[in-house]
Amino acid sequence: MTLLMKSEFAKRHGVGASAVSNWARKGLLVFGEDPMRPGKQLVDAEKSDLLVRGSIDQTRGRPRSAEAALVEAGEAPATAPARAATMTGAEAVRMEEARERIIGRRIDNEKALGNLVSLGEVERRTAERGRMIRERVQATVRNLAERLAAETDPRTITSLLSAELDAVFARLADDIESEASAEAQADVALAGLDEEADEEAEAA
Repeated sequence: MTLLMKSEFAKRHGVGASAVSNWARKGLLVFGEDPMRPGKQLVDAEKSDLLVRGSIDQTRGRPRSAEAALVEAGEAPATAPARAATMTGAEAVRMEEARERIIGRRIDNEKALGNLVSLGEVERRTAERGRMIRERVQATVRNLAERLAAETDPRTITSLLSAELDAVFARLADDIESEASAEAQADVALAGLDEEADEEAEAA
């Protein structure tokens, strides 16, 4: 991971500081902790490159127009409504292919940034979380059964259940956060191994 100051990132893309500030406001920059200055952040060059290249007109530092995106994909832009009306079947196919290439490139960028996951993985994890929540809530109710049975004041019962359930959900949130952190560290380690393997392959 390459960490750069904003001025260095601007030089990397051949733009001014104002363009980089605009990118930051639009959420196109990914930041990482500065190892030399705790509490400070630097631009993660590789991840930010993916977002910038997928969203920005490199010649102006501004979001690309639809026409510019088509040009980049190898298709000439339509310059007048009459062109759309007289578009041939072959031209329509080429424009659709260009659009699909643009979408595909954006999806690849988002995957590389870790912003996309498979639907199957989401469904599996959702089912696991639901089962975990159900089991912990049921266990809490079982543990409180005798104490609740001895209470006659509805306010006391409500307060007791609320406190215990709040504790259950707080522990669940901590568990999920710890799991996500462990997975992120594993992804970083795997990415490092992949880079080392690539470097060794290039050296060979």
